[in-house]
Amino acid sequence: MGASPVKRRNYEFIFNNLRNKSVFIGSQYGASEMFGDFSGFDYNLPSYMGECQVPTLGLDLQCFDEHGKSVVGQRGEVVIVTPCPSLPVYLWKDKDKKRLYETYLNKYDGVWCQNDECWINPKTGGIVVIGRSDDSMKQYGDLISASDIYFAIDSIKELSDYICVSQIWDEDERIILFIKLKKGHVLTDSLKTKIATTIKDELEKSYVPRIILEVPDIPYNLNNKRMESVVRKIIANNTIPEVNNIKNPESLQYFCNRPELYEDKKIQSP
Repeated sequence: MGASPVKRRNYEFIFNNLRNKSVFIGSQYGASEMFGDFSGFDYNLPSYMGECQVPTLGLDLQCFDEHGKSVVGQRGEVVIVTPCPSLPVYLWKDKDKKRLYETYLNKYDGVWCQNDECWINPKTGGIVVIGRSDDSMKQYGDLISASDIYFAIDSIKELSDYICVSQIWDEDERIILFIKLKKGHVLTDSLKTKIATTIKDELEKSYVPRIILEVPDIPYNLNNKRMESVVRKIIANNTIPEVNNIKNPESLQYFCNRPELYEDKKIQSP
């Protein structure tokens, strides 16, 4: 299984519906940029829910902290430390390679940074891919990944989809959760409480979004990934930016003109 981090319930569903319980189930992690996989499988080792077993053969994948130090057992950035034949040498319409270096090679000198947040399990050696590091949020001083919140609320039956971003507020950050409801459900105070309680129980109190709002649709890019960075830009100034790689551009309008996000701030739509 692959594409995006595989949820525990996906493992459980497959395992519970297989007659042969000895079938190998594993999660794989790759990226379009490198035309391949960052992780692989080892049938001689156990596979753990939520973890990618091992790096791809020959790939020096590590987890770097903010100081560029390789770490195990704590959150950091997915990096490729040594050259790999399938990594790109330039990006489309990037003749001077400026965008390539700014996006992937500037953060740690001479090291490819994938801009994904990860954690390497010190007991199993497995790789836990948390989500995009450039979409990390901060609330009450805690660094939070949107993926943490997605995992926590995934089992809430009333929710069809969701996207979580941060907003600068009173010289600080706060978390905003937008939800798309399944047909026949409405966003009530009791449902908001259910969402908040679930996040608090699964994670901790500081992860609970300050505001929960309903939207009819969630924006996805052409690789079928949520577009947190675009939504964050929209709610920052109530303006829709130019976006080229979006699957459903009509969804962006639902994040504009939301008075709950601005209260007494004088932000007007253009």
